[in-house]
Amino acid sequence: MIYLDNAATTIDKDESVAKAVYNAIYSRNFANPSRGAYIQSLNSLKLLMETRKNVGRLFGMDNPLNVVLTSNVTFGLNFVIKSLFSKYDHIITSISEHNSVLRPLYDLEEDGISISYIGLDNFSLRLSEIENNIRDNSKALILTGASNISGMVTDIDKAYDICKKNNLILIIDGAQLAGYVDFDISKYDNTIFLFTGHKGLHAPQGTGGFVVNGDFDFKQVFSGGSGFNSFSKKQPQSLPDLFEPGTENVHSFAGLNQAVKLSLKNPHYRELDELTRYLSDGLRNIDNLIFYKDFSKKSVPIISFNIKNLSANYVAMKLWDDYSICTRAGSHCAPLFHKNYKTEKQGIVRLSLSYYNTKDEIKKALSAIEKIKKNS
Repeated sequence: MIYLDNAATTIDKDESVAKAVYNAIYSRNFANPSRGAYIQSLNSLKLLMETRKNVGRLFGMDNPLNVVLTSNVTFGLNFVIKSLFSKYDHIITSISEHNSVLRPLYDLEEDGISISYIGLDNFSLRLSEIENNIRDNSKALILTGASNISGMVTDIDKAYDICKKNNLILIIDGAQLAGYVDFDISKYDNTIFLFTGHKGLHAPQGTGGFVVNGDFDFKQVFSGGSGFNSFSKKQPQSLPDLFEPGTENVHSFAGLNQAVKLSLKNPHYRELDELTRYLSDGLRNIDNLIFYKDFSKKSVPIISFNIKNLSANYVAMKLWDDYSICTRAGSHCAPLFHKNYKTEKQGIVRLSLSYYNTKDEIKKALSAIEKIKKNS
């Protein structure tokens, strides 16, 4: 099997990550955090705090209490969007966004918020459109850090300058960014950065969170047990407890913690540049491929294409059935991107790399795509 669907989930994890999860489960040393005075409860509390500190180090946040741990970016985006915005607010986003951004916004749109969208220019976000869309009631700019279809990296510095000038909150969906591109939130006031563990960080599924830099008027959107202030009718309003009711996924966060420590020690993406170039050069030497990417611009290791008018699902099926190559085809949960490029019916085939992939695997994938094209 050749696995080229790493933008969905990196299937390969370091052995030390698996051992960290196993040890947290099997050792009988980790119980409910903040729920007991005994060592197993304290171990879990310490592990979560260590995880926050390491995530903070990775993304430039010194205060670990400004690191909220969730099960993924989707939960984080729902928490952030639905706790910050309400009726009559105006939000600016883009047509490159994942449904993890769009659907929470659509939910709020039914309650009276308004949404504006900036477009794409050769697959990069058209940031020049932001200021034209700002209104008196504009509250935030929500953008992907890197597209999950084109792989194009957003110019966050430019977006931030516009937000700062116009007093907008900047919210970055870093699902495809984390583990591939350095991000230092200390450079960006009034900003929230969301990440997931199971993609570029090579951590377990069901891990993620967000990092907060600034003072925000978060509202409670979810509540439950907190381990303290139990006689209060409300969830504790301070971070990170406001967004972490119930028992945390300590075992998986042990894996996230180890994965982040590895990333701090050796940023994986630096090993991917040559492999990504090898893939892109090989694909561009195949006739009749349509690409959804500007190869001259900064990108994460994602390349998406179509073969003439062939269905993307057909191509992906052939790659799997005939060559045991795992890819992703379809809409990639980014409907506005597909509408913009009129690929709603055809879909798009996506190849995405990790540092576990090899040149030999890429060579075999290129050969398979060439054969499918010739036989179509």
